[in-house]
Amino acid sequence: MPNVAQICLLGGRLALAIKLFILSVLLTINNIATAEAKAVCQLQTQAELALTACMQTLDPATVPWVGLAGKPLMADNLNSGAAHWLRLDIDNANASDIRRLLAVGLPDAFFLAVFQAQNGRLATVYSIDQTTTFTQRPVINRFLYVPLTLAANAPTTLYLAYRTHGKTPLQARLLTAETLAQQDTKNDVLNGVLLGVLLVLAALLFFNHKGVGHAESRNYAGLIVFSLLFLGQVQGYNFQFLWPEQAAWNRFAPGLIGIGSVITHAWFSLRFLQVQQRFRRLYFSFVALIGLAFCSVPLYGNAYFTEWVSLLVVLYATVAVVAGVLAVRRHVPAARFYLLGALSLIVFNVVLMLLSIFGLNPFPMLSIFTYPKIAYILEPVFFIIAVLNQLRRFDEQKAELRVKRQAETELLVKAEQERLAALQEAKNQQLLLACASHDLSQPLASIRFAIDALRVREEADPVAQHINKTLDYAQGLIQGLIHQARQEIGDDQADRVLLFELFDRLHSEFAAAAAKKGLRLDTVGSTIEIKGSALLLHRILSNLIGNAIRYSHKGRVLVGVRRRADAIEIQVLDSGVGLFAADCLALMSPFRQGQHRDEAGYGLGLFIVKTLCQQCHYELKVTSKLGKGSVFAIKIPLADCITER
Repeated sequence: MPNVAQICLLGGRLALAIKLFILSVLLTINNIATAEAKAVCQLQTQAELALTACMQTLDPATVPWVGLAGKPLMADNLNSGAAHWLRLDIDNANASDIRRLLAVGLPDAFFLAVFQAQNGRLATVYSIDQTTTFTQRPVINRFLYVPLTLAANAPTTLYLAYRTHGKTPLQARLLTAETLAQQDTKNDVLNGVLLGVLLVLAALLFFNHKGVGHAESRNYAGLIVFSLLFLGQVQGYNFQFLWPEQAAWNRFAPGLIGIGSVITHAWFSLRFLQVQQRFRRLYFSFVALIGLAFCSVPLYGNAYFTEWVSLLVVLYATVAVVAGVLAVRRHVPAARFYLLGALSLIVFNVVLMLLSIFGLNPFPMLSIFTYPKIAYILEPVFFIIAVLNQLRRFDEQKAELRVKRQAETELLVKAEQERLAALQEAKNQQLLLACASHDLSQPLASIRFAIDALRVREEADPVAQHINKTLDYAQGLIQGLIHQARQEIGDDQADRVLLFELFDRLHSEFAAAAAKKGLRLDTVGSTIEIKGSALLLHRILSNLIGNAIRYSHKGRVLVGVRRRADAIEIQVLDSGVGLFAADCLALMSPFRQGQHRDEAGYGLGLFIVKTLCQQCHYELKVTSKLGKGSVFAIKIPLADCITER
C-alpha cells in the first residue's frame, strides 16, 4: 500500500502532467489559429444562427484598420498587441434588411470592439472597455449583445477585437430579440433553481438543531457564499445587480472570487478531513496553497491575474483529490462523498472549463458557462451529504457518551448508597458487640463479688488474687470494646467534614484551570464542621466549581459559606455569562443545556448535583443575572452542623 509520501509525489506528477497538457493545447490552438477559414455563414430565416463555422482568427496586420474617434483608451488597447481578432463572414439571403443581435457568449470582457464591413463601407458598431458600466450597454442584459443591421442579399463581414478573462474564446451567434427573451427566461429559471438548491442545502445545516454551532457548518457557509458569488459572476448577475457602475472592479472580481473559493474550500477540507492529525505532510501543502492564495490578493490588478488564479485552482483541485483518495483509504467517515465532490469540481470546473477556454470543448452543444453550474450542483450535494453524515455520526457518539455518563452517575450514586449501607451495618454490629459485652460484664461482676466473699478465708487468698487479676483483665477488654462502640455509634452518627480542609483541597484542584482562563479562584475558609459524606460533598462542589470556570471568561470564582436562620449555605459565585430565568430550573433536568450551551457538555452537571443533594438531604438553590454571573448554593440544615472551632 503506498504511503503518504508516495501519494503526494503522485499528486505532484499529476499537476506537472496537467501543466504539460495545457501547454500542448495552447500550441495546438496557436497552430489552428494561423489557418484561414473559408466558411461563410448564410442567414435566411433562422431565429438563431451559430457562427462557429465562419469564425477565423486574424493576424492584426491583416485587419483593415480604422481609427476610433473619441475612444483613445480603446485605440490604445487595439494598438498594444493584447487584442485578439476574429473575422465573421455572414451572407444575408433575405430580400430585405434584417435586424439581429450578435451574442458573443460572455458576460463581460476587458475590451471588445465590433467593426462591420458592408457594401464597401467599414464602420464601428460597438465598443466597450474597462470604463464601460453596465447601464451603458446598448442591450441591457447580463451577457454582451451587439445590435446589427444586415443588408438584403449582401454579404457582411464583421471584425471583432477583444481581450477576455484567461483568453476565453468567443461563442458568437446571431439571434432575434424574441429568441433572446425566451432563452433568458429559461436560463433565469434554471439559475434560480440552482440558487435555490444551494440555499436549501445550506439551510439543512443551519436549521439543524446544532448546525449553527458546528465548525463544519460555519466553514461550509463560507464555501456556499463564494460558490454563489462565482456563479453570479460567470452568469453576469453580479455586474447587473451588485455593482453595475463599478466596471473596473467587475473585470478583476472573478480572480478574487476564485481565490476566496480556494481559501474557503481548503479550510473546510482541513477541518472536515482533519488533515493535520491524519496526513501531516499533505497538511503543509494545504497551508502553502492557502498562504499563496492570500499573497495573490494584492496582485488583482495585474493583466494576467485571471490566468494565475486558474493555475492556483488547478493546483488546489489536485491536492484536494489526493486528500480525498487518502481519506478513503484510511476509512475516514464520509470521505467518499468528499472525494466525489472534489472530483466533480476538478472535472467540470477545471478540466472541461479550461478545455473550453482553449477551444477544445468536448461537448460543443454545452456553453462554457454550463460546466460551473454542473460542478456547483454536484459538489454541494456531495459535500452536504458528507457533512450531514458526520453530524449523524457525531449525534450517535454524543448519545453514547450521554448514556455512558448517566450510567456512571447511577453507578456512583449506587456505590455511595452501598457504602453508607455498609457503614450502617458495621455500626449495627458494633452495637450488638457492645450489648453482648455489657451482658458478659454482669456475670463477671457477680464472680468478683463471690471472690471478695472468699477472701475471708486466708488460705484461699492467693487463688482469689489470681482470679481477681484475670477478671480485671477480662473486664478491661470488655470496657474497651464498649468504649469503641460508643465512639462509633454514639454522638458521631456520620462522617465529619471540616469545611476549611475541603475548601483547600478544591482550591488546589481547580486553581490551575481557572488561571489558564485568566480567572481567579478564591475560597473563604470556614471553621464549621458538619456531618455528612465527604465524598458526596466534594463531588457536588467539584461539579459547581467546574461549571463556574467553564462559563466564566473574566473576573473570578468565589467559594464560601453564609449563615441563615436555620441552615448554612455553601455558595459558589461566578462572574460568567449568567442564565436566563427559564434555564435556572430547567437545567436541573437531565440532558438539558441553557442558551449559552457548551458543545463539550452533556447537560448532566446540575442534574448530578441535584441527585447527590437529595441523597444527602441538602437543598440546591440557583440564582443568576444575565451578563453578571450566577450563584449556586448548597443549603445544609443546622442540625447537621457538629461544632464550630
